[in-house]
Amino acid sequence: MFAIKTVALTKKFGEFIANDNISINVEKGKILAIVGENGAGKTTLMNMLYGLLKPTSGEIYVNDEKVDFRSPADAIKHGIGMVHQHFKLVPSLTVYENIFLGNEDVFELDIKYRKDKVFKLKTGFIKKKEEKEIIKNLIEENNFNIDPSKKVKDLTVGAKQKVEILKMLQRNADILIFDEPTAVLIPQEIEEFFENVKKIKEKGKTIIIITHKLKEVMEISDNVYVIKQGKIIDYLKTSNTSEAEIANLMVGRSVLLKVDKKYRDLSNEKVIYRVQNLSTKDKDGKTVVDNVSFEIKSGEILGVAGVEGNGQTPLAHLLTGMMLPTSGDIYYKDQRITSFWPKELRKIGLGIIPEDRYLYGLCEEMSITNNLIASSLDDENICKRGIFQTKEIDRHCDNLIDKYDIRLSEKKGNISSLSGGNAQKIIIARELEKRPDVLICSQPTRGIDIGAIEFIHNSLLNYSKNGKAILLISSEISEIMSLSDRIIVMYKGKIIGEVDAKNTTLEELGLLMGGVGFGSQT
Repeated sequence: MFAIKTVALTKKFGEFIANDNISINVEKGKILAIVGENGAGKTTLMNMLYGLLKPTSGEIYVNDEKVDFRSPADAIKHGIGMVHQHFKLVPSLTVYENIFLGNEDVFELDIKYRKDKVFKLKTGFIKKKEEKEIIKNLIEENNFNIDPSKKVKDLTVGAKQKVEILKMLQRNADILIFDEPTAVLIPQEIEEFFENVKKIKEKGKTIIIITHKLKEVMEISDNVYVIKQGKIIDYLKTSNTSEAEIANLMVGRSVLLKVDKKYRDLSNEKVIYRVQNLSTKDKDGKTVVDNVSFEIKSGEILGVAGVEGNGQTPLAHLLTGMMLPTSGDIYYKDQRITSFWPKELRKIGLGIIPEDRYLYGLCEEMSITNNLIASSLDDENICKRGIFQTKEIDRHCDNLIDKYDIRLSEKKGNISSLSGGNAQKIIIARELEKRPDVLICSQPTRGIDIGAIEFIHNSLLNYSKNGKAILLISSEISEIMSLSDRIIVMYKGKIIGEVDAKNTTLEELGLLMGGVGFGSQT
């Protein structure tokens, strides 16, 4: 018996076909990974299985029963639960209150636990003592180390994920769907997540995982479906395949899964960029960057690691002129550039690759050509006396499109027509071609496919070899470790430690990211 089966499942958005006649069989009691490039259709498929989207055509079967989900509530009634990448929790409520939220009426029936305690919660009344006891038992049964009375806002990211899992288990979910479950976890939390998933599997549960991390696919899954352009192109038994084969199927060519970083002696290189005692507060008056100091030398890649939400985003905004400091200074080649606007920073020799490419880096309604020249409007070859130099612009854009392998059907088309990877290459091409001496690079490969990641990583490495300094802010710990020369770790707005990228380990970085060693400002 299959836990879930789909037959010719199709989903259209207007004329666009997101899922095209997808038929999959999910074995009961197994862990299935679904992989594919960004925009391949993975999330659309999962949203149909969870009732968030209604199929245009095709059929879904749960335990051999044909179903017609009109909402997630229908999917939950059929034993399907989904843990989203961005958690659906209320920070101000406790663990047990979040688990029960919206589901209090399920306890009209008696529920018996191993301690021979029976509770009956009547609709219309919330009995906090009984709820807490029920969740305490649920936590113990699943060996999760969480205090049911603790508020969610005070939990680590890994603990919040456990709460999401418990929400599904409390609803008696037999099929659990995880969307990029390790995206915001530190290495130790990832290992713990794997252990928890395996224990859940041992209880007979079926698990579906959407992920782009092929190493994790190999470690955790039994089987793999590969989706490309909305279609299933292969089904593999994990023990009979490899990361390289899966990557090849996803991209359509051989992909180098690890960069070839050549470490160089930078001891005699000059410091080109310096941050000194930098601090700032958010709109609520909370200190989000706290007395941060660091230096970068010519030819060096300095990585900034940390669990998301520990000050990396406001730090990037401070360094790129999008946020004002409350104290501290920034220096470029000994020139004080604190509070310079982005235009001023680019003019003196800084490049900016922003965290959110569509919000800060591109204009989706503008043409690809106009986005490519957006930082070059003061170049007389591009714009002379207020008049665009059409022939030179065409030549310039053709060169960038070819050099940076930007794949498109029409350069006059809008950015919105490009995949995430090709849109990101527009920013990479535009910024690197200006040859800035310092590049502030934030989340350069977020939400893009393996092929584009490979290209961008190699572009950044080659750029640093030419004596350029790069500040690399990334939530992808493997990216930080493989590209950086040195790594600083942020925790609660401070720099908690610094390590040599060549000699550090995942465990060491993971401990720092989790706050161990807090107070050792470097």
